[in-house]
Amino acid sequence: MKKVFIKTGIAAVLLCATACSKNYLDRKPSDLITEKEVFSNIENTEGFVNTIYQSLPNMFKPGSAWGLNSATDETNQSIDNSASYPDAGNFNTGSMSPSNFPMSDLWSSYYGKIRACNKFLANYDLVPTDPNYPERRGRLKGEVLLLRGYYYFELMRTWGGLPLLLTEKSPFDDPASLYYKRNSIDEVTASIIKDLQEAGTLLPVTYADRPSNWGRASKMIAMALEGRVRLFYASPLYNPGNDAARWQQAAVACRAALDTAITNGYTLNDNYSDIFTQYFNREVIWSRPAPGAFGDGGIDREMNPRSANGYGNVTPLQELVDDYEMKATGLPITEPNSGYVAQRPYDGRDPRFYATILYPGATWKGKVLDPNGADAPRSGQISTNYWQRKYLLPSVDLFSGTGGSDRKWVLIRTAELYLNYAEAQNEATGPEADVYNALNAVRARSGMPAYSGGDKASLRAKIRHERRIELALEDHRFWDVRRWMIAAQVDNKDVHGVAVSGNGNVTYTYPVIEKRVFDANKNYWLPVPQSEIDKVSGHNTGFTQNPGW
Repeated sequence: MKKVFIKTGIAAVLLCATACSKNYLDRKPSDLITEKEVFSNIENTEGFVNTIYQSLPNMFKPGSAWGLNSATDETNQSIDNSASYPDAGNFNTGSMSPSNFPMSDLWSSYYGKIRACNKFLANYDLVPTDPNYPERRGRLKGEVLLLRGYYYFELMRTWGGLPLLLTEKSPFDDPASLYYKRNSIDEVTASIIKDLQEAGTLLPVTYADRPSNWGRASKMIAMALEGRVRLFYASPLYNPGNDAARWQQAAVACRAALDTAITNGYTLNDNYSDIFTQYFNREVIWSRPAPGAFGDGGIDREMNPRSANGYGNVTPLQELVDDYEMKATGLPITEPNSGYVAQRPYDGRDPRFYATILYPGATWKGKVLDPNGADAPRSGQISTNYWQRKYLLPSVDLFSGTGGSDRKWVLIRTAELYLNYAEAQNEATGPEADVYNALNAVRARSGMPAYSGGDKASLRAKIRHERRIELALEDHRFWDVRRWMIAAQVDNKDVHGVAVSGNGNVTYTYPVIEKRVFDANKNYWLPVPQSEIDKVSGHNTGFTQNPGW
């Protein structure tokens, strides 16, 4: 008889289920529970579904406290640990192989959750209806379909074409079927969209009437994800022939998601900084719990400057700093009439700059940041002398270990929906009022002047710039520069920090901190883990390594 082992996460839910019988609760934790016992009880079933959420991406990636923003032109990971375990340093130096590369364990992690989704769907007929909440049974199926689609999307944007495993596979029933092939990007995308659309028919748009379910998959999330998936599928990396129909389909899906969000009260929050520090926020459509404040791997400990007793391990690049426009004119600092003054480089910038980046001379927690004094890098650190501000809580005191509060790592928010629609609609139809309206709504929230005029190409550049600024340090840029196929330019060059000298009449210079490399022949996709190649390739010629690896 097939069995499901009680694992740590599942056990806590199953053993606390109030609907279980006394005999069930009296079992020893080492006992085995049959699939029938799990799925014939609605409480147990929901506990099983809850565990499928556990692999949703978080701020820091597997291995250590490093983020994707340090593997692209946003930040520098000031301590390179790649000699001990793969991290952002491997991306930046090109020191990767199919046997050793960052995020390799996401292959097995995501496929493990997909397998759990397939197990639920195979046993769905056993799941009873909750007489007190009749929609609950269908809602759980909708959650599982959405999560399966989401994990496949995460796999696809990392590796490209993938094995589509949509039913349970048993090595005893059909051993040959386990030596799977890689399906095409077209096939994987179609499967993801099918799952998301079916999920949307089963899920409530929001959980306004059941706030205890906040954070679960909803129809709103399904629509937002479909827009994002179609945007990727229309982009150059996935759409080398520039099929115009894909952009049109993306525009329709992105507009539907945006309209639904607005109708259901998902707004652009007045205070940009609060989006990332408030646990509940009407701009955030989907999120997961973020790391805590203290200890190794804590948000505040890892990112705060040293004068605040932080590690200063995430240091924004000068390239990102330079891309913040001037607030008064809305012009890049490279424009002669922008109002930028080189000797006062941090004055008058886009307000999102101050909510995202801490800079030399800024006041933080009552102290003026000084990269030559209390905020000097630790031994072995290569710092840009900037620090991440986004997601930090001013109330946190790392000396006393007080002032922390729960935060969410944002997965989807309303501003992304505006920018997704603006990009897709511009590519589908060219500049038109709706494109400018969507783009300028995001800018207006931060008090930035509106964009106007220009052709499709110039508006494309403005939209891409706005994504860089608005969504900075939120794990979008790493994927955006790949789908646009510009990583070979922006991630294949020297990157810089700032050095400050003098008192009063301060001098700023911008030293190179790292020479980064990006090989366009192979780096747009990660290598398939060598362990997977070894298991399958000798049995199925349709399972191949990514080009260049």
